[in-house]
Amino acid sequence: MAEVRSAKPSVNEASFTGQKQEQFFRKREQMKKLKKSSVSMAWLTRAKSAASPSSARATQDRLDLVLPRGWPDSGSPVFWRWRRRGDKPQSGQAADLRQVPEPARGARAYVWTPAGDTVLTTATLPTRSARKIAQALPFALEDRLLGDPETLHFAYRPESDGSLSVAVTAHQRLRHWTDALAQAGIKPETLCPATLLVPWALDCWSLAFGVDEVLVRTGSASGFVAPLSQVTPPPLLTATLQEAARAQKTPEYLVVFNAPANFPADAWSAQLQVPLRVEKASVWEKQEEPLAPLNLLQGQFETKGQFKSSLRPYIPAAAMLLIWMLGTIGVDISDWWKLRQQHQEYTREMTSLLMSSFPETKTVLDPAAQMQRSIDTLLARTGNRDRDLLPLLAKTATALRADQRVRLRGLRYADQSLTLELSWPAAGSPDAIKTALEAAGLRTEILSLTPRAGEVDGRLRLQPAIARPTTRSPS
Repeated sequence: MAEVRSAKPSVNEASFTGQKQEQFFRKREQMKKLKKSSVSMAWLTRAKSAASPSSARATQDRLDLVLPRGWPDSGSPVFWRWRRRGDKPQSGQAADLRQVPEPARGARAYVWTPAGDTVLTTATLPTRSARKIAQALPFALEDRLLGDPETLHFAYRPESDGSLSVAVTAHQRLRHWTDALAQAGIKPETLCPATLLVPWALDCWSLAFGVDEVLVRTGSASGFVAPLSQVTPPPLLTATLQEAARAQKTPEYLVVFNAPANFPADAWSAQLQVPLRVEKASVWEKQEEPLAPLNLLQGQFETKGQFKSSLRPYIPAAAMLLIWMLGTIGVDISDWWKLRQQHQEYTREMTSLLMSSFPETKTVLDPAAQMQRSIDTLLARTGNRDRDLLPLLAKTATALRADQRVRLRGLRYADQSLTLELSWPAAGSPDAIKTALEAAGLRTEILSLTPRAGEVDGRLRLQPAIARPTTRSPS
């Protein structure tokens, strides 16, 4: 368990000035706009989707293996499904992989690993370098995982929104699987968590009942496994749906596969508050050619020649896609490069500002997120967050932004109040400025007014307005 330390911050709330705060978050907003303007990362995802070689795979022999929990030490049989070109699929169970038909063992092998042995999550990192992502992922996900990150293997897939879909598996367990497969003469093209074998469609979640667990797929490369409960929905499923509702991402319906006899679909739907649709077709019947959306064979587990062979079917379609992009939409490479350089510049500036404001920060992965966490920690130590510097500055900026004639000459923060030194034209009214500040939720006191050369210099003291208790009418 990580040790929680309460240390004196290297920078206090007074020294983190409004100017520095405004500078940092201005850079963050610029990066958000830049991200919306840049299509570079979306190209890759679109290209991969458009160039999907499903037709090429359909004409090739394919072997799917579904590994049971605890394999190979448990002795539980492996489910296999072999599809030969032009023939109907064959399937069965094998306690020993050598019992799988020999021709099948020579086909392209897709292995589905036990769902409970892999954690599916997401991460956002300020880099697209494969080397830097591999280095940063263990640190970015450390607070979400149990166990030493050095004992874990991280596989990922970039998404079109800039995030990463991540699969985390114990390194030793993954090595155990690959060694056992190699001993049986099987060289898998992919290893993928069985959660992602469940058919899935946009705006819905999919459930598949296993022997003693329920596989829940929530997205293209996301999902989880929950203990089996046929009478009532698993608590984990209920909690996850409630969290999705709070984030306004509730699925339109749930699709249930492999439902047991007398499955209480109506009762589940009422408890989960989401419509359920029970599929009579099996997972394999519904998804004739299941893909491997997130391959665990990355890094040191990537087999020799795997990358080249996996790209070969994509080459013709990718070439056509590139020609279409360059000829039809007129991709301007120079604009993309400028945007990329600008993004890197903003990142460097935000990193520099973070390190100068919070010197105790040793590693910078996401400067915006780390700055926000550091600020939140700083505010929490002062007690009443509404009286801290940053909330006061935010409300002040909102109130003064409406009148461009008002100039800020200086400010001072002490005793949980903010003193402003302002200047405005002589024709302006201090009462109007006070009204604007009070409308923003600030209790305003005019300390002094000094006329000079067509302007007025004023000193104002600001504090959060005292919230009035709301009264309820008797019911």
